[in-house]
Amino acid sequence: MTGEADQNDSSLRDRIEHLERTVASLSDDIAAIRATIATGATRPPAFKKPDSAAPTTMIRPPFRRRPRVLGEGLDLERLLGRYGMLAIAVLAAAAAVGTFLSWAIGRGYLTLSPAARILVGLVFAAGIAVWGFRLRKRERSFGSSLLGLSLVVVLVCAYAAGPGLAVVPEWFAFGGAIIVSWALAVFARHESDEPLWCVAFGGAAIAPFVTSSGKGNIYGLVVYAASVLIAACYAIGPRPWNIAWRVFLSTATLLVWTAAMVSRSHGLPGFLFVLGLPVAAALGGVLPFAPYARKRAALRWFWILASVTGFAAPVGRAVGPFVGGALFAVLIVWLVILDRVNSIEQSSVFEANRRRTTFLDWIDAAILPLSLGLQATYALREIVPIAAVYSVEAFALLGFAWRRPLGATRDAAIAALLMLSVAAFYALHPESPTVEVLGILSLALVALALHVVRPSMTWVAGAVVLIAHAADIATRALANRPAYTLPPFATEPSFAALCVTMALVIVSRVRGQLGAATEAVRARRESELGRLIVIVAPWAWAFLWGFIELGMAFSRSTSTLLLVVYFAACAVFGVSLGHWRQSAGVRKTGLALALLAAATAVYGATSFFVVGLRVLAYLVISAFLLGIAYWYRRPGSTDRRAAEATAAP
Repeated sequence: MTGEADQNDSSLRDRIEHLERTVASLSDDIAAIRATIATGATRPPAFKKPDSAAPTTMIRPPFRRRPRVLGEGLDLERLLGRYGMLAIAVLAAAAAVGTFLSWAIGRGYLTLSPAARILVGLVFAAGIAVWGFRLRKRERSFGSSLLGLSLVVVLVCAYAAGPGLAVVPEWFAFGGAIIVSWALAVFARHESDEPLWCVAFGGAAIAPFVTSSGKGNIYGLVVYAASVLIAACYAIGPRPWNIAWRVFLSTATLLVWTAAMVSRSHGLPGFLFVLGLPVAAALGGVLPFAPYARKRAALRWFWILASVTGFAAPVGRAVGPFVGGALFAVLIVWLVILDRVNSIEQSSVFEANRRRTTFLDWIDAAILPLSLGLQATYALREIVPIAAVYSVEAFALLGFAWRRPLGATRDAAIAALLMLSVAAFYALHPESPTVEVLGILSLALVALALHVVRPSMTWVAGAVVLIAHAADIATRALANRPAYTLPPFATEPSFAALCVTMALVIVSRVRGQLGAATEAVRARRESELGRLIVIVAPWAWAFLWGFIELGMAFSRSTSTLLLVVYFAACAVFGVSLGHWRQSAGVRKTGLALALLAAATAVYGATSFFVVGLRVLAYLVISAFLLGIAYWYRRPGSTDRRAAEATAAP
């Protein structure tokens, strides 16, 4: 026993020594890797070759083709086998029952009464249910799908019993169909089986189509579709069923589109019912039951359907207020919902857009509100002033944007707000360029004031566009005046140009507050170019304004002489300002203007100046250029600070 114990102790010591050597080797390898990372080397650490002299060969793993993924990790074969065949089978079974009932209605070949025909369909459903119930003992998922198919057949029979064969009142048939659809939803939710859900929802969705006899009830169809969509969303719940969600949204599109087409023959009540279908499905199904990862995408999809449904609205003075009011209500509800779900992570129906959160935010807060707002305004155009409608919509968006934090949602809402504000102004039909310039500049200054309170680069971009638009209007108004007939700086376009100048001066004076708000948005990124543009813009516009005014003053020769004096005076002013501000750029601009003044004088003197004007032009240029040359010849005139630094001991 003692020898055996000693042998066991020796074996244990050998194992411990082997483990210690292994741990030491691993420690050396880890230290080498850390050293490589610390030195920034790109070449991996060299490992020792094995002691064995036998050559070693690298065995490459066999190439495996990556399966084509569709949906929830399913390749094409499994997708077709698991979902495609089942879907076709459900469609075929439902179509068989529906076609039989529709054929019996239209032809009257069978001697069975309508109640007996419905009974035949129910017997067929009972047979499928018995088969599925017995099969559930071995194949639970497939057996559950057959049970779902039997309920779908019952749903088809219930739908046909009312609008088709008139066996029971339509309200009773629709009520029974809704009860059966919810029974399907509860069953699918309890089983937590995606194929079963696809069978149940797909069959419930096609029931109105396979039993159609051409005498549809739009109101019953809308109520039934809303119930089916809400029940389907309840059945999915928080489960990450990619295929089910695609089927759900596709079928919702089909139901809403079909109802919208049918509503054209039902006037205003039919349209209002159809417009409420996607809203009811979103509020009753998506909002309470959809998971966070799908909620915003599904809500956006249903509101896109509501916006598209608006194009099927009836037109006319009598129905306009109701259509416009309904569309405006849908807009307000969307803004309220978007305000509620804004903290939820952004999502998209399409895989390619799931990372483009900014693009999705612009759809939510700009494109959809603009679409609904424009449709509402068009419907109300004959009853309410268009400017008033645009203004109300703009204030609604302002309230929404005011509650949003910094980000793409606020930027998008402000962009839509600015568009509606400009549309409201132009709906007033400004008659003169001066009024148009004043209105546009007022919107621009209000946008910049709001930027200080609620920073957003959209305010700044919109204000820049509006001021540029006002400057363009004023420039065209100045240029369209008859040349050499009106005194300079004394016309209505001159006042419009003065308004642009004053607006630019105001912006330049408050650039400190604007810069602080902009830095809050841009995370303190460099904005020297923006500051330079704000400072230079008033001077550049004033120079352009004076050039246009003097270039059309009195006569050709007089205007040319005035331009010579104007350029020379601006040159002296630029050089003096550059010396005072110690700015080489401003001084160089003044020199360029001096050269322009000399060139203008030479052009006038050689073209059409009389002798007196020619002498006067040369004298003016000579005096101004001599003054500039004298200024530059003074010691330290170009850079006083550099000269003082050089003279210092």
